[in-house]
Amino acid sequence: MTADITTLTNAPGLRPEESRLLIQLIRRYDANRSRNYLRTLYYDGERSLRRAGKLGMAMPPSLGKLESVIGWPAKSVEVLDNRLDLQGFVMAGQAESDDGLAEIVEDNQLFVESSQAHIASMIHGVAFATVVQGDEAAGDPPVVISTYSATAASAIWSARARRLVAGLTVDEGIDGLESPQLTLWMDDRTVSIWCEGNDYAVQRTPHTLGRVPMVMLAHRPRLGKRYGMSRITRPLMDFTDAAARTVIRMEGTAEFFSFPQRWITGVDEDDFDQDAFTTYLNRLLTLGSDEDGNQPSLGTFSAASPQPHIDQLRALAMMVSGETAIPPNSLGIIQDNPSSADAIRAAEAELVKVAERAQLVYGSGWCEIMRLAQQTRDGTPDERLDQLRAKWRDPSTPTKAASAQAVMSLVSVGALPAASEVTWEMLGLDPVTISRLKADVARQQGQDMLDQLLSGTAQATPEARAAVADEGAQQTTPPTVPSPSAPAEAPAGGQPPTS
Repeated sequence: MTADITTLTNAPGLRPEESRLLIQLIRRYDANRSRNYLRTLYYDGERSLRRAGKLGMAMPPSLGKLESVIGWPAKSVEVLDNRLDLQGFVMAGQAESDDGLAEIVEDNQLFVESSQAHIASMIHGVAFATVVQGDEAAGDPPVVISTYSATAASAIWSARARRLVAGLTVDEGIDGLESPQLTLWMDDRTVSIWCEGNDYAVQRTPHTLGRVPMVMLAHRPRLGKRYGMSRITRPLMDFTDAAARTVIRMEGTAEFFSFPQRWITGVDEDDFDQDAFTTYLNRLLTLGSDEDGNQPSLGTFSAASPQPHIDQLRALAMMVSGETAIPPNSLGIIQDNPSSADAIRAAEAELVKVAERAQLVYGSGWCEIMRLAQQTRDGTPDERLDQLRAKWRDPSTPTKAASAQAVMSLVSVGALPAASEVTWEMLGLDPVTISRLKADVARQQGQDMLDQLLSGTAQATPEARAAVADEGAQQTTPPTVPSPSAPAEAPAGGQPPTS
């Protein structure tokens, strides 16, 4: 695909500043390509030491095709991703979620896309998201949010502006339907380039966002590494290779030394009337004396135990646990005695803190994506979104009973309202259940108010009376109001009413 990208930079319709920026981005893309490919192999479990020529050990020819792959790199990514559950977006001073933002999230299946972007970011150190206006006539939503891994995108970060100032994405296309396409993202336009037969096609789409509609989602960025750091670090790759060699040694030991070897002296080959393997498996060996009357001597070598290899794997797993903050039991290290709840929480403490830091960095990126999406949809930015925050599930693993007890304690002392969306979120309820509870509470409140008004016991405000009247207007017929000129009826007793 790199060769195709290089040819696309020669499209005759490109402007000089676009060509210069495109070449700079492609160079950055190529510089990280081999690094990203290597970590992808480790994550996918396709990194074989024998195929890579890094076995570094002597093996007999009969085991020449034996290979082993360890899944620790994938585990280091997925264990952290399992604690990064994006649940929506909220604004300061607003109890309920914004319906407009919720619609953007639903249209783009952002909860699913976010997990994929987090995994790509943790593998390669960074992932990217772009925002464009959708073609509603073609069935697109008003705003389209797309995510890209570092194997299909590159960008230039400005430390002064604290955002991307240029971006590049590569779409592989579909055989027979779509050609590979390269898109240059700029602060006032996007430039798409693709091939049509032997010709090049260039399409420019202007926008009024005032910035590049592309956001970086970096994992553990720091000074000097703004584009983040991979969870699949060099120490982790070395530990994985060492573990693979250990497993191969253990397989070789099981192949050659798992059966106890026997030795015999004082016999000749005429004593064996069958092959040596069948003789070895016989339960009883009957051997006669030699011609001098000497009795044969028999003995057994002890079988090799795999325990040294198991101990080495355990030591390597503990080193991986220290490198990735993953509890040892997630790496297959099973203790003789089950861990207590306190011990489990202590083992997960560092991983929980790593997840909280990741939520902080990723949350900032997702909020910026939602601001761009809102501005793309409405044409003007919404100042309320300056206080937008991402809402995450608690990265720790408290039990439902413990969470419920903590929330009910806060409700009992008045720190939390009983029927509030915030309270339901703290209880760990999903968005669908919360929306159903909100509808049920609103229906019950309206029914209670109507019952009180009909019974005459409610001291309702004019606004409340109007709300109830609007709700029941479709169910009841309004009473007939007498004409002001008509005489009023006399009350019981026959006396006319007094003014």
